Amino acid sequence: MIQATPPSDFDWTTLRVTIGSLVVAAVSLVAALASAVIANWARKDAERIAERAHDEWAQQKWFDLYFSANSAYDAMDKLQSDCVLQNGRLISIRGGDYPGRADEVIRLFREIQTMAMVFPQCAAIDMLCAATSGFVDDQKGMLSEQRLKNLMDAMMEIREKALVNSSVLERVIK
Repeated sequence: MIQATPPSDFDWTTLRVTIGSLVVAAVSLVAALASAVIANWARKDAERIAERAHDEWAQQKWFDLYFSANSAYDAMDKLQSDCVLQNGRLISIRGGDYPGRADEVIRLFREIQTMAMVFPQCAAIDMLCAATSGFVDDQKGMLSEQRLKNLMDAMMEIREKALVNSSVLERVIK
């Protein structure tokens, strides 16, 4: 029978190096796992920040459209209040000439429509486009109280989309 003999000179240096390498590998594994957890937290935080920034940007666009519509509403309301009508016909206008003032309102309407065309199609945009289109040198359309009401209704729909999220205000107040 062959008998195995234990090695007579055991290499303690190799054992120490092996154990040291094992400890370094274990510490590296723990550090890598900790780095992965930290990276995942950072990624989730970045996604949350990007989503919030996008939501605030989108809300700002609705805000801009609302304020443009409000300017056009004010111009149309002022034009209507300055016009003196008799039997449904314009007899005079305070503070300027009718064609120039009406052209300014139409210019504002076109500006609004240009902005509105890049928004997703929805009821608010449809209402706004209906309220600001269809003018062909038509004093009845420009001086129509119904047209003004339709514009206000569209503005209220847009206002709902432009309402400031309370979380934004809470961050500003802090």
